[in-house]
Amino acid sequence: MNLFGLFTALFAATILYMSAWFAVARITDRTDVVDTAWGLGFVYVTFVAWVLWGSPDGVALLVVLFVAAWGIRLALHIFTRTIKKSEDHRYVVYRKKWEPKFWATAYLRIFLTQGVLLLIISSTAIASITAETDAFELLLSAGFAVWGIGIVCEAVADYQLRVFVRTKKPGEIMQTGIWRYSRHPNYFGELASWWGAALVGLSLQQWWAVIGAAVITLLITKISGIPLLEKHYADNPTFKEYKKHTSILIPLPRH
Repeated sequence: MNLFGLFTALFAATILYMSAWFAVARITDRTDVVDTAWGLGFVYVTFVAWVLWGSPDGVALLVVLFVAAWGIRLALHIFTRTIKKSEDHRYVVYRKKWEPKFWATAYLRIFLTQGVLLLIISSTAIASITAETDAFELLLSAGFAVWGIGIVCEAVADYQLRVFVRTKKPGEIMQTGIWRYSRHPNYFGELASWWGAALVGLSLQQWWAVIGAAVITLLITKISGIPLLEKHYADNPTFKEYKKHTSILIPLPRH
């Protein structure tokens, strides 16, 4: 199988995967199940690529395991955070905005769109799975080290925020733990994970490993992640003061 055949098969597998989650959304009447599908989708796509390409061990297997560690943890975090709550307000807004053709629009604009993005971002890991050259050992080790640090950083940030939210008062902003040094340490961890994966790919001379990492960086820093949260808290006086002294992304000493 060549790369074109692999990505054709992965595209079909991704559409099938997101369509299955769309069916779950219809049955449960909750569009936000797509958020849980996101993390697991990377695990699924990477595993399918690993099986189809026939790379049973070595770096390829380690890449699959790192993606699984990141994706399963993220999916469990989102699932346990949302299962006892009503549907996320973002999707409630979409329901009103897209009626009377909400479900058809949601399938195209939420499920299938996220599926395409998922596949593009996964290309960073797939690059290493399909590599056929020996790695530059130092860069390979650095890549996995950065990737591991990113996974841990995101997990710690998510856990600290979850504990804080349980007792927070209206208007309060998380400013302790790793959140003291970054306004968005969970996003920093996520980006570190994907750029670590890109370094692994580059160590194997797969230049296109940076594509997925670049796409998720663009999404988080310019489109759907940090800008939306910064806008949401823009009128909060506590956040305004927090913003003056705290790095937006990379954890740094307060100034």
